[in-house]
Amino acid sequence: MKLLFDFLPILAFFIAYKFFGIYIATGVAIAISLLQVIGYWLKYRQVSSLQLISLGTIVIFGGATLLLHDELIIKWKPTILYWILAIIFLASQFFGTKPFVQQLMESNITLA
Repeated sequence: MKLLFDFLPILAFFIAYKFFGIYIATGVAIAISLLQVIGYWLKYRQVSSLQLISLGTIVIFGGATLLLHDELIIKWKPTILYWILAIIFLASQFFGTKPFVQQLMESNITLA
């Protein structure tokens, strides 16, 4: 169920894209991502860093796509998100007490 919850904005984006086009799909992805983070916050009183980074990139790039009416901007969103995460993963080895990937996954995986 959590997997479906995590992929809901992507699934909604592609469904809306198929029927209504890129601009409506972008608006749908922004709205669902925002509702998803708000819902998660209301239920658990915390939001993961990855969810916030993903929400930030979809709001910035999706908003720019809608504002400038240029679909190329939203197409850059996954690339920029992965670059941001790669930089955070790389830099976290040198700063802080433990790597970011360990902080991200330690609530889900227990290493013996």
